[in-house]
Amino acid sequence: MPCLHTESLPSLPAEGRYGVTSARRGSQGSRSKSGKKGKNAEKGSFVERNDSEKEQSVITSAGWFFSPLWTPGAKTQRLGFRMGKESEKVKAWLDDHSDSARSYFSRSSRHWMHGCVERAQAAQTLVTEPRSRLTNLGRRRVSHPLCGPSRGHVHPATMERPRSCLSVHQIDDPVCLDRAGGRSPQSLQSTYFPFSPCVSRSKCLPHSLSSPRPAGQCKRGESCNFMMRLFGGLIRPLQNKIICQILQHLSEITQAQRCCLSMTTVDKTGVKCLGPIFQSDEESVYGYTQAEWDKCIMGYVVSTGRPLNIRDSHEDPRFQIELYETEEDRPKSILSVPILNHKKEVIGVVMAVNKSRPGTCVGSFFSEQDEKVLSSHMVLFGLILENSQLCESSEQESKRNQVLLEMAQLVSHDYPSVEDMLSKLAAVILPVTKAQFCTVFISEDSSTGPFSKIVHIEHKESNCSVQCSTRDYDSNDISYMYAVHVRNSMETLNIINRPAQISKVSQIRSLIGTPLSGKQRDNVMGVCQLVNKMAFTETEVFSRADEHLLEDFVVYCALGLQKFNSQQRADKTRAKLAVTKEVLSYQISASQEEINASLEEAVIPSADALCLLDFGFSDFDMSQNAMTQAVVRMFLDLSLPQEFSVDYKTLCQWVLSVQKCYRSNVVYHNWSHALRTAQCMFAMLQTKELKSNFSSLEVLALMIASLCHDLDHRGVNNSFIERSNQPLAQLYGHSSLEHHHYDMCLLILNNPGSQILSSLSLKEYRACVQMIEKNILATDLAIYIEKRTKFFKLAQSNSCLWTDEGHRELLRSMLMTASDISAITKPWPVQKRIAELVATEFYAQGDREKYELNIQPMHVMDRENWTRLPHMQVDYIDGICSPLYEALASICESCSPLKEGCRRNRKHWQQLADVGEEEERIKMKGKTDGEREEAC
Repeated sequence: MPCLHTESLPSLPAEGRYGVTSARRGSQGSRSKSGKKGKNAEKGSFVERNDSEKEQSVITSAGWFFSPLWTPGAKTQRLGFRMGKESEKVKAWLDDHSDSARSYFSRSSRHWMHGCVERAQAAQTLVTEPRSRLTNLGRRRVSHPLCGPSRGHVHPATMERPRSCLSVHQIDDPVCLDRAGGRSPQSLQSTYFPFSPCVSRSKCLPHSLSSPRPAGQCKRGESCNFMMRLFGGLIRPLQNKIICQILQHLSEITQAQRCCLSMTTVDKTGVKCLGPIFQSDEESVYGYTQAEWDKCIMGYVVSTGRPLNIRDSHEDPRFQIELYETEEDRPKSILSVPILNHKKEVIGVVMAVNKSRPGTCVGSFFSEQDEKVLSSHMVLFGLILENSQLCESSEQESKRNQVLLEMAQLVSHDYPSVEDMLSKLAAVILPVTKAQFCTVFISEDSSTGPFSKIVHIEHKESNCSVQCSTRDYDSNDISYMYAVHVRNSMETLNIINRPAQISKVSQIRSLIGTPLSGKQRDNVMGVCQLVNKMAFTETEVFSRADEHLLEDFVVYCALGLQKFNSQQRADKTRAKLAVTKEVLSYQISASQEEINASLEEAVIPSADALCLLDFGFSDFDMSQNAMTQAVVRMFLDLSLPQEFSVDYKTLCQWVLSVQKCYRSNVVYHNWSHALRTAQCMFAMLQTKELKSNFSSLEVLALMIASLCHDLDHRGVNNSFIERSNQPLAQLYGHSSLEHHHYDMCLLILNNPGSQILSSLSLKEYRACVQMIEKNILATDLAIYIEKRTKFFKLAQSNSCLWTDEGHRELLRSMLMTASDISAITKPWPVQKRIAELVATEFYAQGDREKYELNIQPMHVMDRENWTRLPHMQVDYIDGICSPLYEALASICESCSPLKEGCRRNRKHWQQLADVGEEEERIKMKGKTDGEREEAC
């Protein structure tokens, strides 16, 4: 037909399309008849042409519908290919890629057909040959399954593309039909393809759309006007009303009492089965109202893929029709034909029941001609259904993606309660699935029964809202029983109750339930149910798409519940942390009596009296009160309380709180070490080079960091913390102890009564806190080793700039390390005593590594190497201390005493190492002499 690419009949096989259909049924007589038809068509294709007309005329009517989906010639001609080697290559390629070619031409033909339908209304003239001109082509063959004139020729120059005046969606609306040129359903003519050979003056609409006409008048096969309208104008999924109209049309052309349709589907086991059955006299679908023989016959056709024509069902032994209830409802004759897609796969089945003679009530049987007519209609109907399925699946996927996106956004929010979260999620899925209720049964480990809570959400269609409520479960409730079944089986349940089963007690018409699983499938968190498909929908049965949506919904419900439970646990953890901090704050806070006794009412000695300006400072002979007074004196002499408006009582309480946070059972990293580090920093800051270049805020940050750099030290290093997998390692990862010291410093600074930074502006506070953090982290020797190379280069080249913030930060880090290891610069008696304390702490850690972690400790922490202490001290001075103090002395000459003290102590340690080696040689020599004497 001109609306699609067509070919002349001689280019087609002689048997035609129905020869293939008959061959599939195994009927040899049908093949011979079809062959004759092809020959007659080929013979009648040669018509005299006018000599003045040089253009080839086009066949516009042959009672056939030639689609490019099944004619290779039409495919190549449409693409502009000609005969020859290239054409043969194209044909060979199309044969090798048949699926891709079919899919492409199917899409192209649908788009092209839809454009033709939309342009039909603008058609100006109807170009047809007079019926008398066609008499030379022969009379219409009664045996042919299609209707219309046998063949008509139209000059190509006079042909126009058809234009539509109505879409297929307007067929359902009589008002639209009236507006379309004043036509009524009774007077509607075929206007979609006005010059098509398939166009007939008779009307081809179902009873609901056309006026009464004799049954069986339409025998136009796959070119049926009514089917062509659906194929050309269908851009949305088929509705039940349209399906019923199609079935009514099929009943008319086959003169059947009724027709029914069922689409194939796949059950959960992967077996192909029949879906709901549509009736030609019903607009709703109820699978349970069909008789078993209906399903049996249709299932037989689906399994065989061949038509089935039963003249007398009572005499057919394959189907037990006598089991049907009443005599008047028993079928007499049955014709069932499969519906195939473009891949020749069965996608549905149509069944016509009880052939009736026109004008009589006497029954008859379906002829071979009826079988051909119905089969020819199913060719185009297969395309219509396939297009409808594609459109429906596309719409469902688009709708599903939108639902998933909305639910993903909702899950990311925080909610005050589970009910609020579930109601928000249910508000998305309820309108899409058209369900009346959504019930979520929640299980908890602490509950004694299957479920601990039930959240019931109702969809209010009147105001498009949801109403959420929590109720206690009733073990006698039918929905509760279904939920228990789903929870135990861990499978989706989709049921529908017969009208007789619906009672006042249980108003459940349809229900679908899915288990709520956690990260592991066996971890059942609950069950989600959708109840009662809305009555105004086309079907009251939840579809497979609804099942998929519910399965997606429970995934997001599970994520939401896990997120809510995690949030609750996090809130409880934060509450416990707040309580712990409150208890710790109380424990580290100094009492008023302690403040008065040691600081507030005491006279603070001067820096000279406490030897605070001496790099050889020692605290071994100082009392605890004197040590705290020394810290206060350092802050006073640096004018920090006056500079930053620090209350004296607040300063005293802060110093005492810092003292309490150092553990007294740690041998070396205790309050004494903190005081020595702060005193060394104080002495360096009082030198003229540093005092004139550092700001007051930098001095404050350095003093706070030096005093707090080892808060709550446990007597072990970072390596032990990581190896023993302590919580500090899990919390911080690297430099665990230094990060912990900084957090403890902030805890004390923010503790009520100890807030010495409270008078700082926000900008000053942030800058001070950042410097404190960097200063404390700089005491990690691993960080020191990373940074010292750059510092040494600046010192060697004398290019350290005080105006460069990076250089200032690097210098502050080096000052922190110099203060931290300043024990190596103390007078020899002090230095030796401190070294013994460090060795004791190291040996204790080495013992724990041996007996608790079952690992070999480092050389310096192995107690068995205690005689090697002088050698290890020399290596420590050469590798860590001396390079730092030499570089620092080159930048700040006032810090030279630190370098000199380090050199002196190295000499002492080297002497001890030499003595130890001499003693070792003597010991080894004596041992060797003794062995020789024994040998003699």
